[in-house]
Amino acid sequence: MILALASAAWAQAPQEAPGDVAVLKAELERVKADLEAVKRQLEQVLRQVGQEPRQGGGAQGGPVRTSVADAPTRGRAEAPVTLVEFSDYQCPFCQRFFATTLPILMQEYVDTGKVRYVFRDFPLDQLHPKARKAAEASHCAGEQGKYWEMHDVIFRNQRALAAPQLAEHAQSVGVERAKFDECLASGRYEARVARGLADGAEVGVRGTPTFVVGRAKAGDVVEGTAIRGAQPLETFRRIIEQALAEQTASRP
Repeated sequence: MILALASAAWAQAPQEAPGDVAVLKAELERVKADLEAVKRQLEQVLRQVGQEPRQGGGAQGGPVRTSVADAPTRGRAEAPVTLVEFSDYQCPFCQRFFATTLPILMQEYVDTGKVRYVFRDFPLDQLHPKARKAAEASHCAGEQGKYWEMHDVIFRNQRALAAPQLAEHAQSVGVERAKFDECLASGRYEARVARGLADGAEVGVRGTPTFVVGRAKAGDVVEGTAIRGAQPLETFRRIIEQALAEQTASRP
């Protein structure tokens, strides 16, 4: 229906100025691309739902537990609430969260010491074949203290993730090229990325992004509420505020 309406609008464009025709054509292409991304992700989710048994806990919306051991973090380690994101560097919905929602959450909660933010890799290989290597590249940049800079530049250049482009991104954030190339070629972060997939599967992740909001427990474990998808900002605010209130109420 959306494509039919867009096509009809485009068909009427010749009566507009040439510049308007070009704008409308570009907009139509953008709509097509967005719909195709939605279609691919929906197909992946439906395949996984059909293949995986439903379990209690995270898959049903109850409390979930996940490890955050060795995962990159932002914010105060002792923050009362932790927000864990399972993400895919090629996922358009993950990029949308990165660009629109995360900056506000960082300003309101992470920078103020209320929330610790943790990023876990969950590349959907069938949909996004370059996401896994991009995840490894971010960890390679992290060896030189540039993990988050690399994380950000990858999301800002989501359609440029071939190996030579990843190396260019690394250089742009100040990473030494030779060391980065050696790291990426060695595959030494393959196991860490695989752990993100395994931990996400235990939580019930079936699509990206998926989040866990809760309190840190002993053994680098976070227990809390799952948020599935790039939900509106107010959804994150509501669940974070609830978790903060629970923490305050539980204090002696």
